[in-house]
Amino acid sequence: MTREEKILSAIDPATQLGLEIGPLNRPIVTCQMGKIRYVDHASTEELKQKYAEDSNVDIDQIVKVDYVWGEKQLPQLAGDEAPFDYVVASHVIEHVPDLIGWLKEIHAVLKPGGILTLAIPDKRYCFDYFRQPTEPAQVVEAYLQGNRKPTPRQIFEHLSQVAFWQGQLGWSHEVEASELTRLYTDRQAWEVAYQASIDNQYHDVHCWVFTPRTFFQLLRTLIDINLVDFKVAEYYDTTGLEFYISLEAMDLTKHPDDRKAIQLESLPTIDRDRPQIAPLEPQSILEDERVQSLLVELESEREMSKLAHLRIGEHQETIQRLRKRVKNLKIKLEDSENQIKAMKTSKFWKLRSQWLKLKQLLGLNETGSNAR
Repeated sequence: MTREEKILSAIDPATQLGLEIGPLNRPIVTCQMGKIRYVDHASTEELKQKYAEDSNVDIDQIVKVDYVWGEKQLPQLAGDEAPFDYVVASHVIEHVPDLIGWLKEIHAVLKPGGILTLAIPDKRYCFDYFRQPTEPAQVVEAYLQGNRKPTPRQIFEHLSQVAFWQGQLGWSHEVEASELTRLYTDRQAWEVAYQASIDNQYHDVHCWVFTPRTFFQLLRTLIDINLVDFKVAEYYDTTGLEFYISLEAMDLTKHPDDRKAIQLESLPTIDRDRPQIAPLEPQSILEDERVQSLLVELESEREMSKLAHLRIGEHQETIQRLRKRVKNLKIKLEDSENQIKAMKTSKFWKLRSQWLKLKQLLGLNETGSNAR
C-alpha cells in the first residue's frame, strides 16, 4: 500500500465531509478529491509571509486556511459546519501542547463513528532519536494545565536532544547513536526556552515522542482513566519514518464500561517495536525504497524548515534587543549633547571662556600665580 492509501484507508473523501489539520502546501486531501476544510495555526497570508524565504515551501501552493486554531477551541471555530465525517492530521499530533485536550476537541467536531487518521513520526527514525518516549504523566499534566503553547520544558527537551544523521533529520533504516550529531547545544536550547518563558511566544517543537508500542501503551492508560474517546480502527506499522493509525470516535451515549471494553479490545498487541524490513516482492523493492526515500527526504526538509524558523526567531530576538540598546544609547548621547550645548550657551560658560582667555593674556598658571 502507498502512504496515501494507508492514511485514507478508513475514509472516503469523495463522499464525506472532512477536515485536514496543518496541510500547508502539501494537503493529503485536496479540494479536487472532495469536500474538505483546512485548519492551521495561522492564516493563509500569515503562512505565506512566514515561509516566503523558505525554498522548501512553494507559497503559491499553500492552501486556503478555513479555521485558525489557536486560543479558540476547534468546536467554536467549526461552528455549524461540524460535525465532520473525518479529520486528517499528518505529523501534527506530536506538535500539540495538550494531546488529551486536542483529541477531545477533535472528537467534539466528529460524528459518532467518525475517523481521525494520523501519520506519526517514529522516534527511532527521526531527529527525536535520543529522546525518551512520552509518559502518561506528562500528557496528563499538560491536560490539567490546559496548555495552548509548548512549555519551556517541552522546548528545551526538543532542542537539547534534536539530532541529525548525515545531514538528514529523518531516515528509513536502523542507525547507531554514534552516527548522529546534535543540532543545538544545551546552552542554545536553554536560551530559547528561557526567552519563551518571558515573551510567551509560540515555538513549534515536538512536544511528544513515540514509537508504535509506546503510543499504544499511552493510549491504553488514557482509555483506562477515561481521558480518550476513541478506539483503534486501523493501524499500519512503521514505513520510512512514520506509522499510521486511524481512530474511530466513540458514541458517548454508550455506557462508560461498555465503551472502555470496546476501546481496550481495539488496541493491537505490540510486545516490542520491530525494525524496518524490506518488502518481500522483488519487483517492488526498488520502487518502494525510492518512494520511501523521497518521503523521508520531504519530511526531513519540512522539519528542517521548522528548526530554521526557530533559529531565525532567536536571531530576530537578539537583533531586537540590540536595536533597543542602541536606541537607548542614542537617547543618552542626545541628552548629553543637549546638556553640553546648554552649558555652552549659558552665562557661566561665557564668563568662564572670557576668564580663560584673560589668564592666557596675563600669563597665569592653573593656580592663578605668575608664570616664571
